[in-house]
Amino acid sequence: MKKCLMKLKSLLAAPLLLASLALTAAAQTKPVTLREGDIMRGPVKGVRVERVKYDRVGGEPVEGPRLLVATSAYTPDGKRQEQESYAPDGAVTFKRVFVYDDAGKEIEHSLYDARGELQMRLVRRPAEGEVLTYNGDGTLRERRVARRSPDGTVVELRIYDGGGALRERSETKKEGGVSVTRTYAPDGTLKKSAERGPGAGPRQSRLVNQTYDADGTVYGRRVTEFASGNGALHISADNDGYNPGPKKTRETREFDSRKNLSKVTSYVWNEAAGAFEPEYVTYYTLTYYR
Repeated sequence: MKKCLMKLKSLLAAPLLLASLALTAAAQTKPVTLREGDIMRGPVKGVRVERVKYDRVGGEPVEGPRLLVATSAYTPDGKRQEQESYAPDGAVTFKRVFVYDDAGKEIEHSLYDARGELQMRLVRRPAEGEVLTYNGDGTLRERRVARRSPDGTVVELRIYDGGGALRERSETKKEGGVSVTRTYAPDGTLKKSAERGPGAGPRQSRLVNQTYDADGTVYGRRVTEFASGNGALHISADNDGYNPGPKKTRETREFDSRKNLSKVTSYVWNEAAGAFEPEYVTYYTLTYYR
């Protein structure tokens, strides 16, 4: 009788064990749907990016042809993305390959030229807080070392060249409800700063970028306002000596049902007309595995 009971327990335990193993395997093979540094989310299979540029004809903005600028292809597990960029004639200009871990963290990023030759490889080492960038020949180009707070936020970043010399150091901290990042040269001179905080409205935020001369005076400033709502994001930027370019820009973003970008319209301020006018429109066409 005892042997029969033991046999019966074994028979009952077998299906439970198999079910447990199946659940464990399923959990281990669950596709990655949120990837670090990737603006697309979900079980994305491919992305096609096309752009329309506007030119002024007879004083009015006129829409040009729709050109393919990039494509991306993802593996079913979501851990690898291959991205190609194209010239106006359709020729491949370069290719990028991104590799992610089970948590969606980017662990490797490689850049290839139009001939398929490796130009750069970036390797992340989270345990050491390092990001290593190598040249195509395998020599070290740059080393980044981050120090993080208990919640994982980067509070200090040091960037070294391939020979180990410090190139710049950044510190991030909260000041009056605003996140401030200041970047210094090796001699301690302030190079640039970025302030991120709330905007004027309840669903608005504000980013202020500044660059500095060696004597500490501001020579470049850019203020960007972000406002979200109704499935769209509106971005306005006001530049004052911060990089060559238009004085004022504006951008609107539209999203598909899975909250991925579907259309971005960029505007530039026309001083003579006293209004924003379209500069180009970027379309994103996505396909999904499920």
